Amino acid sequence: MPQVNIFCQASFTLGMGHLARQIHIAKELRKHNADTTFFVPEYSTAIEALKQHNLSYSIIEGFDSALKVETRKADVTILDIKDTSLPFIDDLKIQTKKIVSFEDQGEGRNHVDILIDCNLNLADAKKVSKSVKTLFGLPYAVLASEFENFNLEKRNFPERIQTLLITFGGTDPHNITLDLLKHIPNSFKTTIIVGAGFQNQNAFQELDKNHIRILKNVQDMAQALANHDAVFCSGGVTLHEAMCVGTPAFVISQVEHQEDKAKAAETAGAAINLGRANSWGSHRLDEILALNKESLQAMSDSGKKSIDGKGLKRVVENIL
Repeated sequence: MPQVNIFCQASFTLGMGHLARQIHIAKELRKHNADTTFFVPEYSTAIEALKQHNLSYSIIEGFDSALKVETRKADVTILDIKDTSLPFIDDLKIQTKKIVSFEDQGEGRNHVDILIDCNLNLADAKKVSKSVKTLFGLPYAVLASEFENFNLEKRNFPERIQTLLITFGGTDPHNITLDLLKHIPNSFKTTIIVGAGFQNQNAFQELDKNHIRILKNVQDMAQALANHDAVFCSGGVTLHEAMCVGTPAFVISQVEHQEDKAKAAETAGAAINLGRANSWGSHRLDEILALNKESLQAMSDSGKKSIDGKGLKRVVENIL
């Protein structure tokens, strides 16, 4: 039984996207009889998510310090901690046979075994050491296993948008949800997904329940997206999920690298980029909410063509 250690970041500011991705991978690894252990910071929302999926974990003060405590030697170590240093990777090699790193822009990226980044293109592989196997591009977007089937389902849109989904991750640190709601007319049936890490949940109790529905800690994100004509989201994992099921996405990014993804999705014809949280383009809402059936269908088709939902399987095959 292969042992896989997973180092993963999660916090109110950074959100839960990295952890969600690695939970999908861990669940898929289970099917291959792999034994996984997560190493995560002390963040209660992350711990509850791991408990919910019955995944083993150890709380650490920092990823560098984790190497100094007793950790099980691993056949594979997965890093979803962004930028790694060369000393960190060198120390890690003493404990593991294979190192797989996600979206790593640190100097350590040139010394891992596999570097995975669905936000980069094949041409970007030229910037990485030839000794590193690179899995770049949207074919390696890791989504929950059910997304593969939803990608194959035909979408039918009304003449104009009728239903909207609003979801800004597990924490929504910039409080975009409540800001956006001020601009959404009551003529739309709007669903809000409130993540486990939201700090202002009481404010949602005051909303008009005739036009707005609140969902908490949604487990079937593919179905939630498929049930709506369009979605407002950040440029993180949810954007790729929306593209996969063919739900047109209107993107307000929380951080800089998300806006890069939003621009790429807009170029592909699958999304509309509204900018960053502190300066997003509310003046464009009238135009966006008036999109017709043909425009919605074109965005849907472009998204589904870009992301087929098979990235999880492709990644796990390479990890093992």
